[in-house]
Amino acid sequence: MIPAPGYGLHRHDNLVFLHERAGARCLNARLEGLTSPFQIVAPRWLICPHQLGQPEPGPILDHPFVRAMSPDQDGGLYHVRPQDQAWLYRLVRMTPSTGRIIESLLGLRRPKAQRVVPLLTLTNAAPQVLTDLEPSDLVEMETLAALPRSRNLILSGPIKLPGATLLTPEGLDPDHDWAAEGRRQLHHLVRRQP
Repeated sequence: MIPAPGYGLHRHDNLVFLHERAGARCLNARLEGLTSPFQIVAPRWLICPHQLGQPEPGPILDHPFVRAMSPDQDGGLYHVRPQDQAWLYRLVRMTPSTGRIIESLLGLRRPKAQRVVPLLTLTNAAPQVLTDLEPSDLVEMETLAALPRSRNLILSGPIKLPGATLLTPEGLDPDHDWAAEGRRQLHHLVRRQP
């Protein structure tokens, strides 16, 4: 077995395996029954935060906000203005969750960053979104942003961290089928060669 540091998408011999709480499955067409060669080594007390649907062929939206929230994660650092925060709840439908992907910092005890650190590498198929940042959280969020991560870290608050890419919903249709978009983004990811 090949150790994998977290849940999510893992490639081996041009095959893509998705590891979730319910187990693993191959996402390549007609190879769904293949056994994954990967073993997840994440702490057992951390629950996989996503339950992705079957990949679905079709055109995808090529928009920075959509890419940041899709199953195709690159460990980027992003900022969403508080007035655009409602879009996070729309776009999170692309990565259906079994756990929280969007976490309000208002509900976390201090030290807040320490509580989020294990989540940064828990998966590579769903973002970690932190909302309701206060100016007093800036130092902790800078520390958090400097850590290695396998998923996108999206912060929403009045202050933008240096190096964070601003995400705006400009040009997006609020009535778009975001769940289907997530399945199509996943299909596109599986078909793309490493």
